[in-house]
Amino acid sequence: MFVMRILYLLYNKQESLIEFGNNTKINLSWVDALFDALFDHKDIDIGIVVPINDSAVQKVQKDGLVLYGLPDPDDDGILKKAFKRYTRAQESPDINSNIPEVIEDFKPDIIQIFGTENPFGLIAKNINIPVVIHLQGYLFVLQEKWFAGISKWEQFKYSSLKDLLLMRGYYYDSYKFKRKGVVSLDIIKSCKYFMGRTNFDRSIIKLISPEANYFHCEEFIRQDFFDIKWDLPYQNEITCVSILKGGSYKGIDLLVETFMILNKYSDLTFKLKICGVSDNEEIVKIINKKYRNGIKQINIEFLGRLSAGDLVKQLCSSNFYIHPSYLENSPNSICEAMALGMPIIATKVGGVTSLIKEDIEGSLVQEGEPYAMAAAIIELTKNYEKAKQLGTRARKRAAERHQPDDILKNLLKIYDKILEGD
Repeated sequence: MFVMRILYLLYNKQESLIEFGNNTKINLSWVDALFDALFDHKDIDIGIVVPINDSAVQKVQKDGLVLYGLPDPDDDGILKKAFKRYTRAQESPDINSNIPEVIEDFKPDIIQIFGTENPFGLIAKNINIPVVIHLQGYLFVLQEKWFAGISKWEQFKYSSLKDLLLMRGYYYDSYKFKRKGVVSLDIIKSCKYFMGRTNFDRSIIKLISPEANYFHCEEFIRQDFFDIKWDLPYQNEITCVSILKGGSYKGIDLLVETFMILNKYSDLTFKLKICGVSDNEEIVKIINKKYRNGIKQINIEFLGRLSAGDLVKQLCSSNFYIHPSYLENSPNSICEAMALGMPIIATKVGGVTSLIKEDIEGSLVQEGEPYAMAAAIIELTKNYEKAKQLGTRARKRAAERHQPDDILKNLLKIYDKILEGD
C-alpha cells in the first residue's frame, strides 16, 4: 500500500520545539482542524516544520507526527531588529538553507506551504519535489490598503516616541509589508501549484502566474462552531461582535466610526465587543488618540485573544457579527460566525463575496463606509426576523462548504493530481 508523505511548512514561530512537541496545536485554528482530519488517515504520513529559537535543526516524533524545528535567522534582538528596519533590509530567506536537511530526513512526496507571506515558497525554485501553496493573503495587494482607514500621517503622529525611535509599530510595518510583498510576488511567479477558496485568490493567481495550476479546496472549521447554534432573542441592548487582528487594514476605525454614528442618530442602545485585540495594544492607543472624546461615548470592549470555546460564548451572546476589513481573502472568522448561524454584516471586499451571498446569507456593505454599515445594523435590528433568516441560511451554507469528509476527499484528490503532474 502506497503511503503518501506530506511535509507541511508553517511560518508560525514556537518558543521551543519542546513546547511544540508537548502541544501539537499550531495556534492557527484552520490548520489545527486540517491536521485533526489527517491524523487518523492511514495512507498519509505527516511532517510539520516550524521556525524555532535554536542554532540547529531539531526533530521530535510524537503521536504519529514528525516535528521539525528550523533555526530562525531573523530571530534577532531588539537593536538588530531596529537596525534592519532602519536600513530597510530584506528579511532573510536563510531559514530555507536548512530545509534540504529536513527533506533528506523525511523524504516527502509533496511539500505544502501555508501562505506566500513567508520565504518558504522560494524553495520551489531549487527542488524537484512538487510544492503546493495554500493561499492565505496577498501582501502586495494588502500594502495598498495599509493606510486606508488610518492615514499615514495619523499612524506616524499617534505612534509613541519609543516606537518611532526604534522604527517599529504600524507606521513602519507598512515598509516591512512592502518588502515582503516583493518576495510574495516572486514566490507566486515561481511556484507551480496553488490551493485556494475564492474567486479573488483564483483571479490573482491567474493574473500573476497564468501557467500555474490552481485547485479549489475549502478550509476545515473547528467543530466547536457547529456544535452550538446561535439563537439570541431581541433585547434592549444590541450587541455586536468582531474578531480582528491589530492591523490597521482590518477596519477597526470603521467600527469606531460606525458606532459613533449609531450613538448620534439612533435611540437604541448598542455595545461593541472586539475579540483578538487587547486594550493595551498599539492600534487601540492610536484610535483612542484619533477619535478622542468620540470613542469615549460609545460602549466598546476589547477582549483580547480567546479560546475557541470563549469565542463561541462571545458570539452566541451577541446579536450581530461585524467584519469591517478593507481587504480579505477568506476570513475564517466569517466562516465561523456562519457556522454558528449568526446574522453577519461584512464589507464587500476580496473573497468575502465568495463566502456570503449578499442579502441571502448576510448583509454586505461598501468598505470604509460607516454610514452604510450603521444603516445595515439598524435595518437588521428593526427586522430581526430577517436577520435570523440570514443566519439560518448562512449556517446551512457553512455546513455544506466545510463538511470535513468532503474537504479531506478533495484534498487527497488534489495531492494525487499533483503527483500525476497535472
